[in-house]
Amino acid sequence: MGVKRYEKRVPVDAIQFEGMDPNHINEIISFVQVPVMMDFTGGLNLRVIKSQLDVLVVPVGDYIVKDATGKQLIYMKKAAFEAEYELVG
Repeated sequence: MGVKRYEKRVPVDAIQFEGMDPNHINEIISFVQVPVMMDFTGGLNLRVIKSQLDVLVVPVGDYIVKDATGKQLIYMKKAAFEAEYELVG
């Protein structure tokens, strides 16, 4: 039979942090359903406050991703996200 190549396809929902536009920030808040803050330390970052001890720090251009269950939020750098996921529609 031989070796065959397989591809893992896991659907996720994601949003790219594009900056301080109020409409975009409202979209992010609706998506993450937890508090967010702007952080200007070392550049513009979005802080997604999952809990008191669990905060995602997302620089402009990078992604906030919900896993396939829609419950777990993770941060992914733009290059890693685009290498792993393809827009489906």
